[in-house]
Amino acid sequence: MLRVSRLLLGWLVLAGCAEPANAQPAPAVPSSPVEDAPAASASQETPPRAEPATLPAWPAATAPLTAQPLQVPKGYRKKRIYLDAGHGYRANTGNTSVTCETEADNMLRVAEDLARRLEATGHFKVRLSRRAGKEVHYRTRVSEAESWNADAFVSLHSDSRGEAAWWEAAPGQKCLRQDTTPGYSVLWSDETADPLKTRRVTLARGLAQRIGAAGFLPYDGVDYVGLYEGDPEHPGVFVDRHEPGLRIMMLRRPRVPSVIIETHHALDFEEAARWKELRTLEAFAAAVAQGLVDGLSDSPSPAAPMATTGVAAQK
Repeated sequence: MLRVSRLLLGWLVLAGCAEPANAQPAPAVPSSPVEDAPAASASQETPPRAEPATLPAWPAATAPLTAQPLQVPKGYRKKRIYLDAGHGYRANTGNTSVTCETEADNMLRVAEDLARRLEATGHFKVRLSRRAGKEVHYRTRVSEAESWNADAFVSLHSDSRGEAAWWEAAPGQKCLRQDTTPGYSVLWSDETADPLKTRRVTLARGLAQRIGAAGFLPYDGVDYVGLYEGDPEHPGVFVDRHEPGLRIMMLRRPRVPSVIIETHHALDFEEAARWKELRTLEAFAAAVAQGLVDGLSDSPSPAAPMATTGVAAQK
């Protein structure tokens, strides 16, 4: 069995620290100008109203995602975001996906794309924790974010959940697979005092709200019991509940608001495939941008509903 929590504890704990649209009715037909037109029979039945179409659920290939235009309040100051591509130090490559891709490589790809899209909005300055072929100690990442005066520390990861089984992803290539627990989660730590604690949870909730509103599925936390505690009013938000002294370093150590985004379940075949699509990266980046504005602003934009109806554009 693989679990993200065990991987994070195994690899992030360093030096004593755990790092429809509805169908529209037909328009009314005007009365016939012919006076002798026969009246409709009283026994004639009205055809039943069509039921609303049901959108396919994430992570199905046809499940829609939304890239909403960024809304920024007046006077919003450009924010510095330290974007950490999870893992990638020494032998710590994280989990191995359903198609045998390492978490470190996958998250570097996602982080580089997200950094580019965030900066393109003109409202963020982004610093990546690492580049391809470069190893950066986890404590160094935290100190860099703090010395750079980052407004937020955002670490990107993928989960590995539940009881997995081996399968042949390609001829001669066997990987683990488990297709029953897809979804994203946003993790934070309350192991600090206010105002930092409030800033952390505000950021986590802002990000999770916008990611869900874009069409991604919030993880239900079935494999997090005893490790993370879910937020009953904010789907996809979880606070670190590992034993004291073993809690995640990247969540508790930064003296700036810090979160981990578990982007998806890496062992789920459909979800892993969606995360290789440009439309997924586009929708994710738009959601993260708005979530950062909401979570770091004194005057956040109006919260979006956790749905994909009435959106600007569907992918």
